[in-house]
Amino acid sequence: MTKKKEKKTIFNALYENGVCYAVCIATKSFINREVTSFSKDYFVIINKCDEKRVKEFTFYPTEGYKQVCERNLSTDEIEVFRWNKGKFIKVQSNEYGRVYELKGQSFKASNDRIIQKLTRKVIRNS
Repeated sequence: MTKKKEKKTIFNALYENGVCYAVCIATKSFINREVTSFSKDYFVIINKCDEKRVKEFTFYPTEGYKQVCERNLSTDEIEVFRWNKGKFIKVQSNEYGRVYELKGQSFKASNDRIIQKLTRKVIRNS
């Protein structure tokens, strides 16, 4: 009997390559006369400099944040996130959605360090 090869998820790739990331859940609401509808978009954000470490997955620039890339999660990947939610902490929550980071691995702190290094490099080269 042949064993079916499991499809690699974005979470596997990020973990295997040591990429720091955050999971975001954007909440959107649409209101019209007949219906009030809510939707949630799940996506992962990483620092742009880590994008090449997970080449098998495509990331896109994040609007308003030069150094951050994002990738929408598939239905299967959303389920993987939900099953592993205990490994994450909620670091932000408001009317626009929620942001989760891995416990002990802050995406914000990592991103801030990268931006500081880039800023120092630009200042030295000026």
